Amino acid sequence: MPTRREFVRQLASAAVPAVVIAQGPQGRPPAGAADTLAFPLSNTKAALGPLDNDPGVIAIERRLRCNCGCLLDVYTCRTTDFSCTFSPAMHREVVSQVQRGTGAEQIVQWFVSQPEYGEKVLMAPPARGFNAMGYLVPGLTVAGVGLALVAWLARKRTEAGGPTLAATSPVPGSPSGDQLARLQRALDDVES
Repeated sequence: MPTRREFVRQLASAAVPAVVIAQGPQGRPPAGAADTLAFPLSNTKAALGPLDNDPGVIAIERRLRCNCGCLLDVYTCRTTDFSCTFSPAMHREVVSQVQRGTGAEQIVQWFVSQPEYGEKVLMAPPARGFNAMGYLVPGLTVAGVGLALVAWLARKRTEAGGPTLAATSPVPGSPSGDQLARLQRALDDVES
């Protein structure tokens, strides 16, 4: 395992050539320098199309999960992860189907019917069959744990000295009510 000093030395030796390439003569980046860097200085993304920010397209893409493994919807993935190749392809398919006049539900069902996507392409699968367990089990688990916690706390409260039948019953060998009344009268006689 490299020491901290070796790590910093390696980091500096990797950063210096990038800075030298980016600086060029007179402190300006040379032509084509962005293409030689590990991380380009500018993103040469294609121009936005007329439907890229359409609310209808965005609504459809928010219902579809990107299949690159990021667990994001297509819209979020394509607007935040510019290295993803799956979400732009899915976006192009959505836009082409919207341009053909296909409805939102039909587009979503088209993605579900494709063998490479299936039902896992949906951000919220329908609550039927085994999928219903995904909707029911978390709620039932939280409710069950809550009830168990309330019962446990109620039991702990009674064990900690709350009013119980055992606390109000007389202790064997303790004076009865008549004996306590006679004792009180005797004390009153002594004080007067």
